Amino acid sequence: MTQERARYTGMHKHIDKEGGYALWLPSDWRKIPMGEGHHGAIFTPHRDRYDTSFAAEKHILPFKVSEQDVEILREGFQAGLESLPEVEIESQKETITKTFKILEARLTFAEDGMRRKRWVRTAYWGEGQLTLIAQGANEEEFAYYEGMFYNTMMTVEIL
Repeated sequence: MTQERARYTGMHKHIDKEGGYALWLPSDWRKIPMGEGHHGAIFTPHRDRYDTSFAAEKHILPFKVSEQDVEILREGFQAGLESLPEVEIESQKETITKTFKILEARLTFAEDGMRRKRWVRTAYWGEGQLTLIAQGANEEEFAYYEGMFYNTMMTVEIL
């Protein structure tokens, strides 16, 4: 038996002009601005919680990222993953070109007594760093929304 997937009722293009990126998201997901010191937003299909969500945050770095920086970026990315409680990294990959450096991983970890599933992708270009996180409150909810997460992750636009 195939598990049912979430169904779209419409799509919305979230444009972050200041951040320099755009995301295609389900139109019925609510937007939660990030707190002070962060530039981005969290989007969730739920009205009363955000443990299942898609988050995007942009940083401007004080330097341009080059191929010489890849090893230190990789080390920092790995350290961030390993800092999560009871983390189990399912897969990791990277795409390194002259223009873009992209690090990503799929993992599970413990939070608030739950086993959460997450897909994180961090892209670097010039002085830009864009981190995208798709997270399910648990593995089943991640699987339910995985098609929507995939669509949003794969249609990010750099403006």
